[in-house]
Amino acid sequence: MGTVSARKRLESIERDVIPAMFVGVLSKDDEWLKHTLNDTLPNLEERAFRLARECRESGECAEGDTLCDEAHIRAVFAQTMSKLKKEHITREARTRFHH
Repeated sequence: MGTVSARKRLESIERDVIPAMFVGVLSKDDEWLKHTLNDTLPNLEERAFRLARECRESGECAEGDTLCDEAHIRAVFAQTMSKLKKEHITREARTRFHH
């Protein structure tokens, strides 16, 4: 069994993992949302930065490749965090009004 390159893992995070967080988000509970915001996303972002460094060091990413650009990675995760925080705030507001 071969290993998957850092670039392929980085592509998978952006193309598959992050979008999957929004699939069924309405059916996921508050604990999942808190865990994702506080633990999963920050850890995944750090992993993406490490993979981007590996890509650059190994030559898998060409100069100017946005996939390996730390500013791009930061922006993707900031946007994801923002969307999930909005969902969290919406849920909290709904809970306050229903009690």
